[in-house]
Amino acid sequence: MNKNSIIFKISLFFFLAFLAMTVLFKMMHDYEFISVKENLKMHYHKVAKSVMLWHIGRTTKEELLFTLKNQNIEMVEDGAFYSSFVDKERFETISCGMQNFDLYERDAYRYMMVPLSVGEIVLKDMQTEPIDVYYIWWLYGAFILVLFALFLSIAISIYPLKQLQLQIRRFGEGETDLSLASKRKDEIAEVSNEFDRAVSKIKAMMNSRAIFIRNITHELKTPITKGQLSLEFLEESRTKEILRNVFMRLNLLTREFLQIENVTACDCQIDKRTYNLLDILDNAADLLFLEPQSIKHNITKYTIEADFELMSIVFKNLLDNGIKYSQDSDVFVRLEGDDLSFCSRAQPMEKSLEYYIQPFTKCDVNAGESFGLGLYIVYYILQKHGMELSYTHVEGLNIFTIHFAINTPLTKN
Repeated sequence: MNKNSIIFKISLFFFLAFLAMTVLFKMMHDYEFISVKENLKMHYHKVAKSVMLWHIGRTTKEELLFTLKNQNIEMVEDGAFYSSFVDKERFETISCGMQNFDLYERDAYRYMMVPLSVGEIVLKDMQTEPIDVYYIWWLYGAFILVLFALFLSIAISIYPLKQLQLQIRRFGEGETDLSLASKRKDEIAEVSNEFDRAVSKIKAMMNSRAIFIRNITHELKTPITKGQLSLEFLEESRTKEILRNVFMRLNLLTREFLQIENVTACDCQIDKRTYNLLDILDNAADLLFLEPQSIKHNITKYTIEADFELMSIVFKNLLDNGIKYSQDSDVFVRLEGDDLSFCSRAQPMEKSLEYYIQPFTKCDVNAGESFGLGLYIVYYILQKHGMELSYTHVEGLNIFTIHFAINTPLTKN
């Protein structure tokens, strides 16, 4: 169990409370038992005193019997009965007049043995009341039941926190079909209901955003398709070739825009398969309308498990940034172990990588700092693959490195 969890702390509190109450009630029981026993000793001491007064001749036997009768004590003068207590365990001993009066319990009665120097006399208590302090333990049991019921009540009240945590985790992983509403009246229910309302609002916003993006891309595809069809009626020329490339570029950008929307909206499924690293790099070059041979690299035959199209977008954005902001419009892709680096000669970024991977980061393009949305998309896709991105500036080179995960390493063919 997590020692920092609320349920652990509450359990520890109630356990310590249980131990403290057990010790307290044990002390109360012992004190009450001793108190009742002391009262009995005082009572029997008076009886012993009456016997000793008779023994020294201060009172007559009739007066002794009368006194004992008033104290509900019966005198038994029987030597055999007296001898039957010799080997029994004493309940208590009363000292009076330099003599010891032993107390015994037998058959629900309490007996006082008169010293032999007085006579073989047994005094029987006709109203023997046992020392009953068990009500302390009944009270203890009731208190423990209340304590246990309170613990269960708190545990039941806190249990929805675990469910809320699981629901929040599912929501963070992209699942939006969640119901967190609660009919309870406590503070945890209020938090659940507020989060449920927040999820509903976010879900509505995401749906509106998805519908908006899809409508926009649909509206873009229509004129692009019409433009591509119209081109077929034109004669081959340099202008037609330029327009064909423009429409192809717009079509690719529209498709990429949809893919980016799916990634950032957390509703895409990463389709991991084994692909050749060079094929992904070549596809990225095609997205930039570059000849694959124009990309310098040291990659040989390596494969990796990844989503081909999404990883192509990652490579394309890193290549595009390298070419756009380098001093010589050149990028070198370097593979070292399980790290793939995109290197270009340029001035170092003025801020840390954490700043540029934030969405919609705007920088001065002319200053060579505009790495905002492109790096945000790169970071997001790599995060979904379980990979990492890092940045260093070494010997005049901007180096963006993809660290492939341990569970998806590069494999040489």
